[in-house]
Amino acid sequence: MDDPFSLMGRTAVVTGGSRGIGYAIARAFVGRGARVVVTARGEGALREAASSLGPNTIALPCDNADPAAIAAMVGEAWRLGPIDVLVNNAGISPFYKRAEHVTVAEWDAVVDVNLRGAYFASVEVAQRMFAAGRGGSVVNVSSVGGIVPLERLAVYSATKAGLHQLTRAFALEWADRGVRVNAIAPGWTETDFTGDLFASRHGEQLRGDVPMGRFAVPDDIVGAAVFLASDASRYVTGAILPVDGGRALR
Repeated sequence: MDDPFSLMGRTAVVTGGSRGIGYAIARAFVGRGARVVVTARGEGALREAASSLGPNTIALPCDNADPAAIAAMVGEAWRLGPIDVLVNNAGISPFYKRAEHVTVAEWDAVVDVNLRGAYFASVEVAQRMFAAGRGGSVVNVSSVGGIVPLERLAVYSATKAGLHQLTRAFALEWADRGVRVNAIAPGWTETDFTGDLFASRHGEQLRGDVPMGRFAVPDDIVGAAVFLASDASRYVTGAILPVDGGRALR
């Protein structure tokens, strides 16, 4: 019997794939048989990550805030082989700042990466899928902050809520052409991105807000990504899947 969770023979692009959740997803995809293109802004860390993931991984530097850079990256990735899966994982935030202290530059940077970048990466990949008549899967890595507001993360939460609506809108528009679009909404996850915050005086309070009593680690997220990328979810589109230890229930 065929394994519906297999990604054998498929090509996936994972943005923000050099560390944290993106790296864990890329590693899981390789383990399920996919060839994976990982992207990030920092070339050194990106190439190191790709090397550690093995020969089925390709590193393509890309600034996810720049639609022209995204188009160039997708074009290069497609020339290496048609893309079956796009994971929009790249994301940034001015961490734990009260709303009135966020600058215009910080607002623009977060919106450009988290929302505009995911929009244009999805469109670039989907257009090629349409032309090839292949269909495929887009998986947006969002946040529980897109479901419930997170204190001192107003801009981040707003972009993730926007990403949820993009997920649904794209799913509605593209279903008849075989492109499924879904989102994962992780809760607080232990990464380089969150280390300082979790170690601060706020960390214990944030942990206490999670019904399961602990923060996630990146490997807690990868099962949902494999599911949404694979044929196991072939009749699923427009879904927002919380992987948050129950945080959205608070």
